[in-house]
Amino acid sequence: MRRLDRHKLSLGLFGANCSGGLAVTTVPERWDASWENNRRLAVMAEEAGLDFMLPLGRWKGYGGETDHNGSSFETLTWASGILAATSRIMAFGTVHVSLFNPVVAAKQIATADLIGQGRFALNLVCGWNRDEFDMLGVDLAEHEDRYEQGQEWLDIVTRAWSCPTAFDYDGKYYRVRHTDIHPKPHKGERPLIVCAGNSPTGRDFAARNADMMFTNLRAGLDDVSETTAALRQMAAGYGRDIGVFTNVAVICRPTRKEAEEYFHYYAVENADADAVENMVEGRGLNKPGQSAEEKAQIRRRAAGGNGAFPVIGCPDEVAATMRRLSEGGVSALAVGLVNYLEHFPYVRDEVLPRLERLGLREG
Repeated sequence: MRRLDRHKLSLGLFGANCSGGLAVTTVPERWDASWENNRRLAVMAEEAGLDFMLPLGRWKGYGGETDHNGSSFETLTWASGILAATSRIMAFGTVHVSLFNPVVAAKQIATADLIGQGRFALNLVCGWNRDEFDMLGVDLAEHEDRYEQGQEWLDIVTRAWSCPTAFDYDGKYYRVRHTDIHPKPHKGERPLIVCAGNSPTGRDFAARNADMMFTNLRAGLDDVSETTAALRQMAAGYGRDIGVFTNVAVICRPTRKEAEEYFHYYAVENADADAVENMVEGRGLNKPGQSAEEKAQIRRRAAGGNGAFPVIGCPDEVAATMRRLSEGGVSALAVGLVNYLEHFPYVRDEVLPRLERLGLREG
């Protein structure tokens, strides 16, 4: 089985396939998700020793002044291009179950994996954004049913990758006959699978099937250990050992004051307010009884990094926060930056060496 475990803390870049990336902002330097920028970024990330590129699975933007994420690359073809342009870094495809026929997806993934010689990984999403599915003319199943469908989908895909002869499958959502696809993934190995786990049903699905579980750290650093321990305990109940992914928005400057000022500049003063509101409403983040400060914090995090945990400070502070996340049981960080090409070099030159000295990454 493939694993993402070369370093104690794996690092990758998240969301570069979408306009604006993770930052829901109107600032002029916001991310331009052109193919050339994505290709350059992947090469830069690989040369710096990063472990992966993770795309957002997005079909429709969030509106507002910038139509945040309104332009995006489909992730399986994007991953194939990234893998062809690089030689070491892993590239994920983010796949929505009900939008991809499982047999077609199995062949698409095997193709991408062979292009990358075993460097493709799958981020499997059972779906949540009803506006996107309506735009595509696909009915989004009720929450509990989505994971039932996801299990059938994944059962078919994994059999298609591994079964040497034709097989049939009779399920509630899928029925396939004499399914026999070739070629298989690189060396006949199953690609690494990541699934998000925020709802109880989603966590159970991920615990059964994923090599790594993706969770959003909505609380503070003090709750990280409890969150990751609970996820690992669920997986252990199925006899499985899993890693834990989370997403972070990194704002790193020579001083904490500069970092905080930049965060306020792009995520507060110049937030794309309508896009932020559409994101908050669409994700059901408005809850009864929230205080004014809680509502403001939710919107700051949405604008600051698509809801990602904000890591703000000087290089020492950013590295120290990443160490706390690692000590809390986080295996991998998917990093968002306002402008990846402009801001990653400072992280590369100042934060990565500190992580090496802390023993979190190999040189």
